[in-house]
Amino acid sequence: MSSKNTILYNNKPLVIIAYTILILGTLLVAYPILFLFFTSLKSTSEFYVNLFGFPKEPVWANYAAAWSTGHLGDYFFNSVFVTVIAVLLTTVLTTLGGYALGRMNLPKSELIIMAFMTFNFIPGIAIYISLYKMMASASLLTSHAALILPYTAWQIPFSMYIFKKYFETIPMDIIESARIDGCSELTTFLRIVMPLITPAVATVIVFTFIGNWGELMWAQITTASSMNLKTLPVGLLNFKTEMGVQWGQYAAGLSLVTVPLLLIFGYFQKYFVAGLTQGAVKG
Repeated sequence: MSSKNTILYNNKPLVIIAYTILILGTLLVAYPILFLFFTSLKSTSEFYVNLFGFPKEPVWANYAAAWSTGHLGDYFFNSVFVTVIAVLLTTVLTTLGGYALGRMNLPKSELIIMAFMTFNFIPGIAIYISLYKMMASASLLTSHAALILPYTAWQIPFSMYIFKKYFETIPMDIIESARIDGCSELTTFLRIVMPLITPAVATVIVFTFIGNWGELMWAQITTASSMNLKTLPVGLLNFKTEMGVQWGQYAAGLSLVTVPLLLIFGYFQKYFVAGLTQGAVKG
């Protein structure tokens, strides 16, 4: 018997407890997703009499109705466009800002990042009126910029903090060696530093994508007068009518909203976990 198997055998009760906790945790996380999927296959009448059970007669037409009748196709494009552009802008701006604050010896860099972080403590609802007036005066309410610019700005403080702290873990010897070899600051940043911060980039992409993709309040305010700019969270409100909520179609729409989140997290998972692990070890 190998030493590993011996350790597992001697600690069998602890192993059983650990696996039990993992299984229960997995079920706890998976249940809302399964509940959403099962609900999306029920008619509204069945939803009220069979809330937690399997659908007796799956209604796959709910997905087609949600996509066409609920106009989720148009809203899906708006959400993808706004979210992707905002994520790209946030990532580019905060990598540059984080590098400058973390590795260019700027004076008062800690004070600067603390000033950025204080903006996270200001509730968004407190600035909606002034922000709306600003967008209106700039004639941006009829364009995607009314969503892209605020989404980018709201994600900058935390994202820049992540990059700054991650850049500080990169040895200065690597950067100094590149400078001695004649690399410009931009070349050093793009070819030497950027490949080393892939986990941090993945972490920022995941957080900003999730935060922007599901945002509702500002999107609802901004797109109230423009049907062509509505995003998926706002579009889901169409399933609430005077006759009540079409729960099957509503759940089908929610399922369509959830799929991109699962795909993004699944793709960046190994980098995301690596970033969290390295941060925990180095911190």
